[in-house]
Amino acid sequence: MSGVLRRGSLSFDLNKGRGTSEANLYGGYRETKPAPGTPEISVIALDFRRYSDDLKKVVAAPAPSAAGEPPQDPTRHNPPTDLSQDVDSDVISNFLGHYTRWSFLWTFLLCLFQLPTTFHLFMFVFQTAPKDFWCAQPANLQQMNLSEWRNLSQTADGCLLLDVDYTQLILEDGKLTNWPANASDLGYRQCQDFEFSDNEALTLVQEFELVCGRDILSLVETCFLVGAAAGAVLSGWISDRFGRRHTLMAFVTIQSVFGGILAFSTSVAMFMSLRVIIGFASMTVTVVSFVLVVELVSGKWRTIIGILNILPVAITYVLASGLAYLIRDWRILQLVISWPWLIMLSIWFWLPESPRWLLAQGRLDELCGLIERAAKTNGTSGTLPHNYRKTLEAAVPRAVQPQPEANSEEVMGASGSPSAAQLDTHRSGHVNPLLVVFGAKYWRTTCLTLIIWLTLIIIYFGLTLHLSNLGGNIYINNAVAGTIEAVSICTSILVVLKAGIRRSLIGYMLLPGICCLATNLATSQTGVIALATIAKCLIGANNAIIPTYTAMQYPTMVRNFGVGMGNLASGIGLILVPFLWHLERIDALLPLNVMGVCGLIGAIAICLMKDVN
Repeated sequence: MSGVLRRGSLSFDLNKGRGTSEANLYGGYRETKPAPGTPEISVIALDFRRYSDDLKKVVAAPAPSAAGEPPQDPTRHNPPTDLSQDVDSDVISNFLGHYTRWSFLWTFLLCLFQLPTTFHLFMFVFQTAPKDFWCAQPANLQQMNLSEWRNLSQTADGCLLLDVDYTQLILEDGKLTNWPANASDLGYRQCQDFEFSDNEALTLVQEFELVCGRDILSLVETCFLVGAAAGAVLSGWISDRFGRRHTLMAFVTIQSVFGGILAFSTSVAMFMSLRVIIGFASMTVTVVSFVLVVELVSGKWRTIIGILNILPVAITYVLASGLAYLIRDWRILQLVISWPWLIMLSIWFWLPESPRWLLAQGRLDELCGLIERAAKTNGTSGTLPHNYRKTLEAAVPRAVQPQPEANSEEVMGASGSPSAAQLDTHRSGHVNPLLVVFGAKYWRTTCLTLIIWLTLIIIYFGLTLHLSNLGGNIYINNAVAGTIEAVSICTSILVVLKAGIRRSLIGYMLLPGICCLATNLATSQTGVIALATIAKCLIGANNAIIPTYTAMQYPTMVRNFGVGMGNLASGIGLILVPFLWHLERIDALLPLNVMGVCGLIGAIAICLMKDVN
C-alpha cells in the first residue's frame, strides 16, 4: 500500500479560507502530527492522496480510438466519487462515506432519543405548575363564600390561619354566628390542610401539599439535576469502556422503566429518589446518543448532523406544552412520557456500534461486519475493496494491537511474578481519559469548555425551566418559545455556513447576554418576557452547536469523556438554576442580570479557545 499512514489528534486548520462553506461547516477538523509525548490514542487517518492503488477506484485504460479520432477522456463518464482524494476523509469514511443512506437512517433514529430525555427534564415545569391555594375550610363551613372565608380567617399568602375554634362556629342563611369578638387578638397558627384552585388539574404540589413551610420544589428539582450531573461524567467513561450501543440502550431501558415507576410514587421522598436515577439515565442517553450520531458521519456533516440532533429538543418543548394542556393529572402524564418509549428497544439488535470506537478498540471483526452491512444498504457492496481489512489493521492504535510473545525472562521476574513491562502492556489497552483531557495538550481546552458549558446552561435552562416566573400563560409561552427555538436551530446552520462555527458561538453567547441585561430598560412586563424569549431562542442555537464544537476538540477514545466533561459543567449549572431564581425575592430582574453577565463571560471564554494548527 502506497498510502502514507499518519496518526494525529483533532485540531483546527485555519489555513483554509474562513469564507468557504467547507471550512466553516467542517469546523476546521483536521488530523495533524501529535506533539511529542502525546498519548497514542488519537483519531487515525490515512493520506490516500499519494496515489494509493489499494483503495482508489482504478479507471480502466481507454480503448484504442479509431484512426483520426482523438482518444476519449475517461473522466467524462462520471466515475464514482473517490473519497480517498477528499481531505475531509479518514480511514472509516473511505468505506462508509461522509453521509449516506445508511447514515441518514441511523442518525434520524438516534435523534429521536432526545425526545424522552427532554420530556423527563421539562415536564417537571408542568407537573409542579403554580396554583392558588388557601387554608382548607372546615366541614361545618363548606357553604361559606370562599372569598369571605379567606378574608376573614387567614393571611394573604394562605399559610396562616386565625387561632379560632372553628368547630364552634355556625353558618345560618349565609351569616356566621359565634365569631369571637377578640378574634384579631388571638394570633395565627400554621395551616394543616390546604385547598387549591383548578381541581381538575392534579399537580405534584397539590397532591403532596408542597406549599408554605413544605415548599421544597427547588430541592425536588435539584434531585434530577444531581443525577444528571453524575451521569454527565460517568456516562462518558461507561460508553468509552463498554461501547456506545449497549450503554445507550441499557440506559434507555432504565429511563423508561423508572420513569413509569415514578408515576406510582407514594411520597415526596420516593419521588425524589427516583428522579435522581432518571436524571442519571437521561443525561447518559443524551451524551451517548449525540456522540454516536457524530461518529457515524464525517467531514462537514458532523457539524450539520450535530446541530440537527438537538432540534428534537426544541420540538419537545412544543409537544410537552400540548400534552400537559391536555393531560392535567401529573401521574398519567408521567406514564405517557415514559413507557411508550420502551418501543425504542426494538432496534437494539440492529443498532450499529460506533465504527470509530470499534477501530480504536481494535475490534476488526465487528467493524468489518458493520462496513459490509452499511455497504449493502447503500448499494455499494461491489465497490468495497477486497483487501480493506488490511487497511483497517494498519490503522488500529498500537495500544490495542496484539503484542508479540516475549521471552520468558522478560515476561516473568525472578520470583515468578509478571514483570513491569508486561503489566504496562496489559494496562495500555485502556487509557485513563481523565489524564488525557487534563494533560498538557488538552487542559486549556478542557478548562475553557467547563466555563462555556456552565455559563451556557445557566442561561439556557434558567430561561427554559423558569420562563413561567416572568408571568403569562405557561402553556402558550413555552410552546411559542419552543417553536421559535426550533427555527433558530435550523437557521444556525446557515449562520455557521457563513460565519464559521467559532464566530457563531461567540455571537450566540453574546447576544443572549445583552438581551438579558436589556430587560433593565424594558418599560413593561411584556417587554421583559419578549427579551427573555429572544434570549432563550438565541442561546438555544448555541446549545445546539456547542456539543459538536466540543466533540471536535478530542480524539475518538476520549471524545465521549470530553463531551461528558462539558456536561459535568452543565450539570453543575442545572443544580444552580433553581436557586438562581430565589434572587428574584431581592429584585425581580436580578436573575436575568446574572444570566446577562454569564453570557459575557461565556463569549470571552469562546474567544480564548485555542485553535490548534
